[in-house]
Amino acid sequence: MSQAISPYDSVRRQLGSLGLRLRVSDTLLFASRTLWAGAMGFVLIALAGRFVPIVNLRLWAGAPLLIWALIVLGYVLLRPLPLRRVAQRVDLLLDLRERLSTAIELHQQQAHDPLSERQQEDAGLIASALRAGQLPLRFDRTWLLWSLVPLAVGIALLVLPNPQDALIAQRQAVQSALAQTDQQLAQLQQELTKNAELSPADLERLQKELAALRESLRRNPGDQQEALADLSAAEARLQQQLDPNADARRAALEQMARNLESLSGRQPSQRPSLGQAAQDLQQLAQQLAQMSEEQRQQLADQLDQQAAQMAGSDQQTAQSLANAANALRSGNQQAAAQQLQQASQNVQQAQQTLANQQATQQSLSQMQSGRQQIAQAGQQGQQGQQGQQGQQGQQGQQGQAGQQGQQGQQGQQGQQGQQGQQGQQGQQGQQGQQGQQGQQGQQPGGGGGGSTAPNLGQNQSSNTGNINPNRPTGQGQGQGHGSEGMVYQPFKPSGQSGTPDFVQGQQGQGGQSQSQQGQSNLPGANNPSVVPYEQIYPEYSRAASEALDRGYIPPHLKDFVRSYFSQLEPGGR
Repeated sequence: MSQAISPYDSVRRQLGSLGLRLRVSDTLLFASRTLWAGAMGFVLIALAGRFVPIVNLRLWAGAPLLIWALIVLGYVLLRPLPLRRVAQRVDLLLDLRERLSTAIELHQQQAHDPLSERQQEDAGLIASALRAGQLPLRFDRTWLLWSLVPLAVGIALLVLPNPQDALIAQRQAVQSALAQTDQQLAQLQQELTKNAELSPADLERLQKELAALRESLRRNPGDQQEALADLSAAEARLQQQLDPNADARRAALEQMARNLESLSGRQPSQRPSLGQAAQDLQQLAQQLAQMSEEQRQQLADQLDQQAAQMAGSDQQTAQSLANAANALRSGNQQAAAQQLQQASQNVQQAQQTLANQQATQQSLSQMQSGRQQIAQAGQQGQQGQQGQQGQQGQQGQQGQAGQQGQQGQQGQQGQQGQQGQQGQQGQQGQQGQQGQQGQQGQQPGGGGGGSTAPNLGQNQSSNTGNINPNRPTGQGQGQGHGSEGMVYQPFKPSGQSGTPDFVQGQQGQGGQSQSQQGQSNLPGANNPSVVPYEQIYPEYSRAASEALDRGYIPPHLKDFVRSYFSQLEPGGR
């Protein structure tokens, strides 16, 4: 048989459930009276987000409410509520005339007289009849209603479009572009480390410049203007280290290298090595004693011509070549050999200098590309945020259509220019020759002369006034032997008349424009060109690609050059 429950145990057990009800009631009252504090923090942060860009504004605005909820939870778990206090509150709330609290006190005093036992029995009967639902849940309605006002205002501030969202989206896009630019600069640093032509001093200088730029970009919190200013300052410092004569010097040295290859019996290469050219000069100095007098005099003439070609771009090397030529004419082979060795050393120094210039140009190109990415990222961030608000769709389509329209217009103008050149060549005879003179200067290697020179000095440029319109050259046509430079476009009759071209004439004195339309359907004017256009095109295309890779050319201009050569490609015409 189970033991009988004492009156005190009945009272204590019932007060446990009643005490839980009281704790819930106390928590509701505390929460209703303190909700205003979390609501005010909520609305203040939401309001601040309208004036200051705050990333994850909703999370930050909800932080005061979360803190308030944690305080309420702590109030429930950590606030003690003794058994005697529960009994006193239940007696007061249910008007039990202190029966429960008296029973608890008598038991604690260990009173066993008949009156005390009867009081405890009465309290046990009363307690067994009590239910937790009889205790009311209390909360402060007035404070609760007033707390709902800032909550509603804060929710409205978060739901309505925020002008700071565009700035936040821009900063996020800029931060993404900064990370991409930093990665590209890190890759460039690795490439420069592998460049064996750079001197240690030049490599260290470029590495320090790139490292300082990367550090400033990593510290940037997403400020587009600050990032663009840092990149522009770095570009300005590198721009001061560029030699405007570097490209002309490289072209002259490479032309000399080709001539040295021809002189040694090798096939001239399109991209000769300056290091090999320095070795060729040293070998030439060692072979002077084995040459006949006539060969030395011919070599002196060739060195003089080469020195004249390089006088404007590399005076030191040109002076050494001229001194070697004078020494050969005077019969001083030792002095000639010393001057050729000096020229070889000058070429080696020039190789390091040009390598530094190329690395600097490559760094500038990368910085400019990063600057363009960051500038575009800021615009894209703003457009993306406007798209979320339902306003960017039409603007984005209009912007894209405008860019496509501009590109299409430029492409159409390029095609019209190309067709105009072909039409002038085939239909207007002498007018076609004059129109195609604007294409001169595209021969790889620059300057006068070509890449197939049989020996030194025979590629001098001369302006004779009689310029072959179908032969692309630099500032003048080369006079080298052979007919490899004579280029023509083969005539492919299709049985269809070509597109008629109209050339606008100059305005006369009477205010009217005079024009003349070609009427001939012949393939073009007679000239001694013997090399088909399809054979010479790849050489020019490769030269243009190399110039784009090693030159400081803005990325948006590189696309125009590539588009131009893709339109000139024989298979794509």
